[in-house]
Amino acid sequence: MKQFDDIRPFNDDEIPAAIEILLKEEYFRRAMAYVNADMDSFFEDLSKVRTSEDFQKTVLFPFIRNLAGYTSDSLENIGFENIDSSKAYTYISNHRDILLDATFLGLLLDERGIPTPEIALGDNLLVYPWMNNLVRMNKSIIVYRNMPLIKTHEEAHRLSGYINYTLKENGHSVWIAQREGRAKDSNDRTQESVIKMLAMEGGEDMKSNVMALNILPVSISYEYDPCDYLKAREFQLKRDNPCYKKAPKDDLTSMSTGLLGKKGNICFTIAKSINPEIDNIPDNLSRAEFFAAVAVIMDRGIHGGYHIYPGNYVACDELTGKNCFSGKYTSQDKDKFDAYIQGQLDKIADLPEPDFDFLRAKMLEMYVNPLKNKLKAIMG
Repeated sequence: MKQFDDIRPFNDDEIPAAIEILLKEEYFRRAMAYVNADMDSFFEDLSKVRTSEDFQKTVLFPFIRNLAGYTSDSLENIGFENIDSSKAYTYISNHRDILLDATFLGLLLDERGIPTPEIALGDNLLVYPWMNNLVRMNKSIIVYRNMPLIKTHEEAHRLSGYINYTLKENGHSVWIAQREGRAKDSNDRTQESVIKMLAMEGGEDMKSNVMALNILPVSISYEYDPCDYLKAREFQLKRDNPCYKKAPKDDLTSMSTGLLGKKGNICFTIAKSINPEIDNIPDNLSRAEFFAAVAVIMDRGIHGGYHIYPGNYVACDELTGKNCFSGKYTSQDKDKFDAYIQGQLDKIADLPEPDFDFLRAKMLEMYVNPLKNKLKAIMG
């Protein structure tokens, strides 16, 4: 296990020391004050934590449930009966929020008495050193990114080795996003490289390796994405300057906006295991063809589980200039969605020359793509 020491979650006996360091960290205290009104109670509860389960049940999940009450109208769960709590799964989901995807999933699982998963998290999000301690207390697996090619391949093997170990030897479930980073236009697609990485260290043939992961697709649906205007802004910046690159502060802005922004209704849907479909993939495919077929199955599972809101239908009609879905929403739904989009556009005030037609079209696309992908998935 030594080879995994810097990427694995903390063991329970390591957590008291990590908490002691956190409580002395000034920037951690400032960050918590930004999102938590009752700091005294928060730090008192944190000081009593001794295990990862303690941390989640007494500190993290009560905070997240309160946050959901403030930033969303509902947090719905569908298909959780597809989970056998005695088994370890690889939950693979689309990526909607940097911090909340796996945390909301963990909360919903915990409320149903299902063990929470370990969480694959990119090291690019650990902007400050104290964040490493915090996320590893929350069962996070650190994924190192932006390395030289040879090192990237070595890390992929190591990450695969740890995930397979924790699934098969520890019996712990794992969550990982279907791709590195969020799809800015919400056109979610599974990266074949993610499935290839997971299957690297299985020790069997490709099909057996993937089936041993026991993958459950997870669909995350937000009525409103608080970061939609930030994504639209980035689209214009990249259009106007192909060399544009985000700064670390941009990730911090996205994290805080996603955490505290209004989301409307939220729905997490768990699909059934994809193993029967994997088993039906022909055995004569090449390696590349096999993983492409797995990615298609994953996408169909995720897309088919989307919850579609009135705004998705409004966005499609407005973007196409047709009224194909006018029966799916009321005039009040349309007015509400239009007012929301305008309010988000009004936040893009720092661009030298904002192209509002372009920005609005990009934002509408973010709400149209889940609908298009859902319809394609259910129509076959």
